[in-house]
Amino acid sequence: MPTKVEFNESQKAAIVSLLIEMINADHVVDPSECAVFDMICVEYGISDDIFNLGRSLNSMVAVDIMKRMSDMQKIVTAHLLTRVIDADACDDDKEIQLFNIICRAVGVDVLIDAKGGVE
Repeated sequence: MPTKVEFNESQKAAIVSLLIEMINADHVVDPSECAVFDMICVEYGISDDIFNLGRSLNSMVAVDIMKRMSDMQKIVTAHLLTRVIDADACDDDKEIQLFNIICRAVGVDVLIDAKGGVE
């Protein structure tokens, strides 16, 4: 797992927004995905206010916020997205497509390649 890094409130809201998009990507909300999402919220101190902000945040705005994250924050966020993808043990094509779109849009695909992948 990548090193724990800090995120500000708007970055946490963006992460919530992107995680929710990932959970919904295959149009099946699996309880294991929700459990992983809940664990991530606890791990990163996502308050109810940040959750509600993230839930209402447009995903394009969330991607824009992610673009402005540090390289390590981008990599950690990509790792969090993969945790949700892997949660239900069913890698859906729509989830993989969404992950790739996000990674390309923010440049994390290049960072991941340079650092040897997301663990």
